[in-house]
Amino acid sequence: MANPFAVVFFGALFPQFIDPTAPVTPQLLALGAAYLVIDGATLLLWGWLGVRAANALKRRSFGLSNRICGA
Repeated sequence: MANPFAVVFFGALFPQFIDPTAPVTPQLLALGAAYLVIDGATLLLWGWLGVRAANALKRRSFGLSNRICGA
């Protein structure tokens, strides 16, 4: 188990959306798939923003700090 937070999250969130009179397996599969899509998109967005921020910092900050340190 890589992330115990996921187990707590699923245990707290999923029961609220599961209908006990309907088959549980299809409901869990649908909720799990929805979670994976949303979480994957969120992680990709954070990764993309991190790369953009790192590139922006490299262009601006290091040039200025190199000039200051060189002086």
